[in-house]
Amino acid sequence: MKKDNNKNYYLEIKAKMMKDFDKMFKCTKQALKQHFDPAKIDKLYEEGKAEYTSLLPQLPYIGGHKNKATMNLVGGAIILAVIRPLEREGLTTSEIGKIVYQTFDLYFQAKPRFLRWLINKMVFAGSSLKKAKKEAEKSALREHSGDFVTEFVEGDGESFDFGMDYIECAIHKLYQEQAAEKYLQYVCLGDYPMFQALGIGFTRTQTIGNGGNKCDARFKRGGKTASGWPPEELAEWKETKEIKSFQK
Repeated sequence: MKKDNNKNYYLEIKAKMMKDFDKMFKCTKQALKQHFDPAKIDKLYEEGKAEYTSLLPQLPYIGGHKNKATMNLVGGAIILAVIRPLEREGLTTSEIGKIVYQTFDLYFQAKPRFLRWLINKMVFAGSSLKKAKKEAEKSALREHSGDFVTEFVEGDGESFDFGMDYIECAIHKLYQEQAAEKYLQYVCLGDYPMFQALGIGFTRTQTIGNGGNKCDARFKRGGKTASGWPPEELAEWKETKEIKSFQK
């Protein structure tokens, strides 16, 4: 049964959410220096903050703090608020995509090294994997229509230790509603600098944002993660577009 109650959740934690926006935009400012002068960047910050404020009451409730995927949805909303002013400045989709990627890269590299090391250890812990399985099973119940729906994939013992297939994506749903779907393929690329920073091997051959029927994330302890930029050589970029081309 779908439960989309507590629509005021994000407004109740607005102060924290605005702080999260500021933390992310500090990294965006660095990426914007190649395009704009400091005064213009400050203006874009104010515009982005206004966009984010107006977006908060529109965000779908997917369980709040009881669902750790809420933070992923919030991250997607922050990036959407960053994108909107850049659209008005006339930047191309690819130029905006690169700024989004650089923002993620700077953001995750700025995380304390000890914290990144700790997260790395926790991801592959037996207790974490058990929890991931339970969360995937719960997501299949679709209690909240705007939520992620995932399936846990057991490792093959060689190329990956475990995987997560995202059958439905909360950020994809949000971007569809906001007529911003064309940017999602770039937002998805943020996973690459994140897992690079965490020292986790990460691969993916398709994404919903690129037109695939799922996002097939695979994780390997001590593995390598490719750079997500430029994206044209990534499997998820090439293979998904080949499927879309064939379907046409």
